[in-house]
Amino acid sequence: MAETSPTQQPLAENKRRQLVWRVVSALVTAGLLFFLIRTLGGVDFGELLSRISASNLLAALFAYLALNVFRAIRFYILLDKGDTPLRILLPITFYHNGLVRVLPFKLGELSYIVLLRSRLNYSMEEGVSSLFGARILELLIIVLVFASGILFSGGQFAQRDSLMFTIAVIFIISAVGLYFAGGLIRFLLGIFQQILAVFIQRKIKWIAVIQSKLLELAGEFDRIRHPRLFVSALFVSCFTYTSSFMTNYILLRAVGMDAELPIMVAMISFGMFGAALPFPSIGGFGVVESVWVLALTQFAAYPIPEATAIGFILHGFQIIAAVLYGLVGYLLIHLSPPLAADGEEE
Repeated sequence: MAETSPTQQPLAENKRRQLVWRVVSALVTAGLLFFLIRTLGGVDFGELLSRISASNLLAALFAYLALNVFRAIRFYILLDKGDTPLRILLPITFYHNGLVRVLPFKLGELSYIVLLRSRLNYSMEEGVSSLFGARILELLIIVLVFASGILFSGGQFAQRDSLMFTIAVIFIISAVGLYFAGGLIRFLLGIFQQILAVFIQRKIKWIAVIQSKLLELAGEFDRIRHPRLFVSALFVSCFTYTSSFMTNYILLRAVGMDAELPIMVAMISFGMFGAALPFPSIGGFGVVESVWVLALTQFAAYPIPEATAIGFILHGFQIIAAVLYGLVGYLLIHLSPPLAADGEEE
């Protein structure tokens, strides 16, 4: 029997870890969906859906369109290339968002990096740094606005002080981590330098390649440390939040939600965590709905069956909207010629 080479062993271990992660994700998704469906009881989905008028749907679709547009503008800022053509970056963002919503195990995230490479000739490091930066900035705004909702909601939350402390810690760690991400990568590489050197001496080539790629990635993250770029991207993230908020706000009001604005802000911001954080779930199914159930029951005192139904409606709408705009992005990508290697259009 042929022995496994040293370079093949880490690859085999990585495949096993991926398989374990996928099995865990599938089990989590199945378990949550089974539990959620059981809690629905006798809720009439048809009656809930009938409350959403055509004008509500159009308004929510327009808000979701604005969300994609502002996300593309944020990518444009984070890429920090004045000649990035929005006519290509916009469809890439549309298509990427659609794939993120429908593909399992967050595989849709890779489409942004691949499309930047194939359509705009940007490096993998540029794609990773701009994508990671966008995700952290989005999380920062959600945390910040959620804190504002809690702050202005009066004394309606028993654990208000502990919530505010937790939010402040998350915000500070995320902001500092993103701003100094390049330096943190180099610092960690320095700590493990001796260990990496042993692998390199053993001629395990992929270790040296990874080290080189991480240093290039650190260089890309260094660009975020420019105050102008960081503040601009953070400012645009306010509009991505507003667009996402309006999408959910329109649908919640349509199904009969009647709560004060601070409560709505806190509840919707909390609901956004279900899609923003990388929980082990296939396509977010089960997790997103569960977070909405928690938000609706805790912030608006909704009964669990109706909260569950509304959670399915909100998540379902976002998937349908993402697929529709993703198809538009797919068509536009293939109608627009990619940039040549020298940066000129073919």
